[in-house]
Amino acid sequence: MRVTVLGAGYMGSAMAQVAAMCGHDVRLWGTWLDDALIEAVENKGEHPRLKMKLDPRIVPLRSGDLARALEGAELVVHGISSEGAVPVMTKAAAHLPDVPVLSVTKGFLKSASGRTDRIDRVVAETVGRPVRFVHAAGPAKAFEIARGVMTLMCFAGNVADARFCARAMGAEHMRIEVSDDIAGAEICSAMKNAYATGLGLWDGMVGPDCHNARAACFSQGITEMARLAVAGGGRAETVYGAPGVGDLHVTAAAGRNRAFGEGVGKGRPAKEVAASMLAAGNLTEGYPAIATAWTWAAENGVTQLPLLEALHAIIWEDAPVAATLAKLRLG
Repeated sequence: MRVTVLGAGYMGSAMAQVAAMCGHDVRLWGTWLDDALIEAVENKGEHPRLKMKLDPRIVPLRSGDLARALEGAELVVHGISSEGAVPVMTKAAAHLPDVPVLSVTKGFLKSASGRTDRIDRVVAETVGRPVRFVHAAGPAKAFEIARGVMTLMCFAGNVADARFCARAMGAEHMRIEVSDDIAGAEICSAMKNAYATGLGLWDGMVGPDCHNARAACFSQGITEMARLAVAGGGRAETVYGAPGVGDLHVTAAAGRNRAFGEGVGKGRPAKEVAASMLAAGNLTEGYPAIATAWTWAAENGVTQLPLLEALHAIIWEDAPVAATLAKLRLG
């Protein structure tokens, strides 16, 4: 099978590695921001972010080769960041075949109406026709996926297309569930970065001995994610599985979003922490995720979100961390 991966960052390249493990003909296309990453793969060196050499059978392609990358594709993996999804899919529209599109992208996007919406809906709007979109959710860190560490994921969308993707990406270390709840799965993925940032605040403010507070806020985050998922047409049960509990656990345990929250918890302004991380090559999804999650909740009339409200106040309104968290009411 020919598998085309759009996006040569962490997750895109990790999924390309999985596809190669499965014996597929893999093309890894990089955006105009991925030149250094693609060059390293071309030269058979280590991928600069994954810190490992990719399977030599993976064919790297630069941004000008988008049409060639998509030609003959039987499965497309969408590994573009949420910020780049619309520009890339606008360019890809004329070349995108009618095949399943497995997306590892997380977040919300602005639709043509100006409202905040799920990525699958905005992608279809951008392409100008229905897209066979399958969202890949769950606790899946790119470093571990690429290195063959056992990973649980949930592929959500049209069941036939989700099963097709699960079979195609069923490497030995991958445990893949299939669901028709794309709304719930996408909302979990969009929200978990926001709540993981919130758990990181405690690490920065208190230090390592904040297990009680982290557990309390973890539970509250799941409660709020369930309210948000149901409001968006999803199911609460999705939140209590791999897309919600699983993904929030792994994101809050380690990674860029937890580190972002830790930096803010130590008293640094959120904008400053995000800028310094970006300068070091670390995109902080939790920073914009809190803003878009708050906007999406307001647009959809979702209330009783005290933790998300506190996070928005701290990250986007410069509210004092300790005083804001001291007033937090759970439930």
